Amino acid sequence: MSVFISKNENDLGDLPEFLNSKNIQGHFNSLIDFEALRFDIETSFEVIFFPSIRAAQFLIGSVKLNLSDYVLACSGSQTNQRLNELGYQCEFVGQNAGDPAEVSKDFSEWLGTRRVLLPHSNLSALSISTHLPKDQLSAIEVYRTILSETVVNPCDIYVFSSPSNIQSFFSCNELKKGSKVIVWGQTSLNALEAHGHRADHVLKEGTLNELKEILKGIIKT
Repeated sequence: MSVFISKNENDLGDLPEFLNSKNIQGHFNSLIDFEALRFDIETSFEVIFFPSIRAAQFLIGSVKLNLSDYVLACSGSQTNQRLNELGYQCEFVGQNAGDPAEVSKDFSEWLGTRRVLLPHSNLSALSISTHLPKDQLSAIEVYRTILSETVVNPCDIYVFSSPSNIQSFFSCNELKKGSKVIVWGQTSLNALEAHGHRADHVLKEGTLNELKEILKGIIKT
């Protein structure tokens, strides 16, 4: 059995070791690259919302803000964990990262009347803005997502971590007939269905532990 995951091995925790222990061949490769964009911050705000660790890394790398001057929030526990590793604490953490509309609703209620800065990719769907008044949100592109045409060997299980990875995959690949497909949340599901395919499993929490449990279930069958 073989598994493709559209993340690099160093972003997968102990998953590669787990798959290897089950004699499953793992292929780990992000199908997208990133580059920093120049940007200016021209509005005031009290809160910064990070939709992904990538957005946080590019904002931090710009050295335009001292994050300790703001209240921090993020989309889910996986992003929060990575931020903790960088020394930052979030006061709001989305409880169901796989459903961005639900996270947006919960975040809007928590935010109240405060203004929020949203750093994001040029390809972001800005799902967190669904329930936010426009006059409370400042969205800025801090990095560019670049699709790469990478050939992926046919696998028995495919795990797609983002809509951009799905778009990149189908630019020069097809799913192996009879394979299982796992996607990271609702936006990835929408992207997969746009290419005419259905997912066998959708991550709700968007964590590596959740993915491992799903893989365990598939392996047993």
